[in-house]
Amino acid sequence: MNNLYRDLAPVTEAAWADIEQEATRTFKRHIAGRRVVDVSEPAGPTAAAVGTGRLTGIGAPGDGVEAHLRDSKPLVRLRVPFTLSRAEIDDVERGSQDPDWDPVKAAAKKLAFAEDRIIFDGYPAASVEGIRSASSNPALPLPQDPRGIPDVISQALSALRLAGVDGPYSVLLSADAYTKVAETSDHGYPILEHLNRLVDGDIIWAPAIDGAFVLTTRGGDFDLRLGTDVAIGYLSHDA
Repeated sequence: MNNLYRDLAPVTEAAWADIEQEATRTFKRHIAGRRVVDVSEPAGPTAAAVGTGRLTGIGAPGDGVEAHLRDSKPLVRLRVPFTLSRAEIDDVERGSQDPDWDPVKAAAKKLAFAEDRIIFDGYPAASVEGIRSASSNPALPLPQDPRGIPDVISQALSALRLAGVDGPYSVLLSADAYTKVAETSDHGYPILEHLNRLVDGDIIWAPAIDGAFVLTTRGGDFDLRLGTDVAIGYLSHDA
């Protein structure tokens, strides 16, 4: 047994497999950050922080002695509780092919959105600086008219190249921006196809973010550090 306590849950193996499949499918559908940043191997449940490689000076313990603290960022645990019907769980064991796993899907979506918002917009309460605020390049306004988006993407690509940031590059678009781009043409030429010709990476639907991001995916620039990866556990039952 581990700290997921699944052995204590009144859930059959078949139901667990079905739940995990639905959660995985939903999480992958909505997650965008992991498609453009490095994802390190999980460090394990005993990991508590990630070193930044930097030092902070502190008061010396004695004359002629210098002292520093190693800077680190504590890991954050994210959890989304959800409740399932015992009847739905039992129905899977009897061969049901359409169990109501809506609570599972809603929880997986919430977790995906939370992770992406932390990656891109930060999480001050956890001392996490997001990509948006950490960027040294000024933000460019995203036009309301989707026909103007390729020009803005071109400007962003040029800024990255001038800063010495090599490709390949990918573009992440909010759900609203992606829909506009996908549904609009300029003189008969689809805007989405125009964007595909501008970048050598992917055009990514990123429903958790606002606006758009243009990022290099060369590796080594952004790293998502995990203690343990997404997992489903058990808390309690009442029936």
